[in-house]
Amino acid sequence: MAAQDKTAVAVVTEEFVPLAEIMARNLERPGLRQCVLPYPLDTRPEPEVRQIAHDFWPSLMDSLGVPS
Repeated sequence: MAAQDKTAVAVVTEEFVPLAEIMARNLERPGLRQCVLPYPLDTRPEPEVRQIAHDFWPSLMDSLGVPS
């Protein structure tokens, strides 16, 4: 199976969206879907990061084609 036939989503923070787009183009995946999380994550308290993960999980699964 070619890489283009595989379902993939780049999970990035807002800060790294431009880099993810460049990398996707360089890997011949210009339409690579992205799940964009808020930036920064490393300085947020753990409960807030867990809430962000909880909030973004459904859209990530949807992007991967996993039924809810």
